Amino acid sequence: MNSLSHRDIVFWDVDTQADFVLPGGKLYAPGAETIIPNLERLTQFARQQSILVIASADAHEPDDPEFSQWPPHCIAGAPGQQKIEQTRLEPRHVVPPVPADLPEEVHRFRQIVVEKRSVDVFKSPNIEALLAKLGIGQKPEVTLYGVVTEVCVRLAVEGLLHRGFQVRIVTDAICALDHDAGERTLAQLCSQGARLINTGQVVAEGV
Repeated sequence: MNSLSHRDIVFWDVDTQADFVLPGGKLYAPGAETIIPNLERLTQFARQQSILVIASADAHEPDDPEFSQWPPHCIAGAPGQQKIEQTRLEPRHVVPPVPADLPEEVHRFRQIVVEKRSVDVFKSPNIEALLAKLGIGQKPEVTLYGVVTEVCVRLAVEGLLHRGFQVRIVTDAICALDHDAGERTLAQLCSQGARLINTGQVVAEGV
């Protein structure tokens, strides 16, 4: 393990919401519930090691244009829009999907939830200001997990790589809508510079 401090490491939780992860969810990824133990393990490890978790979360309006492509899901305030309990940390701050001022003491939060109305978290209006305010523009290592591999996970990884971050994808804490598409996506992301790791390795390496 390279000699990273806590401030050099960020966990990035992609859309671990009930509508995606739990059977019966509005846009359930088949088998996603099987990664919940690893999601919980990573979340608790982040808590124990004081690692910041940035979490994206869909927060759609009922008539969202995205629903012309996907079934309605993650309607803001609905039960399915909530993060599953295994990936929640306190204290937590939610950044809305519209332009908003960020809190002055943003560093005191253990989890920052960035709500979005697009599959790409980097289209959220506050994301760049958040990264700048957190002072993580020095390109720390990002350990990323969540759903789904070939859509929101892919876009988050590509956005981070494009901004010069190092990205590790936790392969046993992600889930695809289509297995083959997910495997192709991982291969493409590795060709762009991402690295693959599993939950056990993340925990064993420590910080």
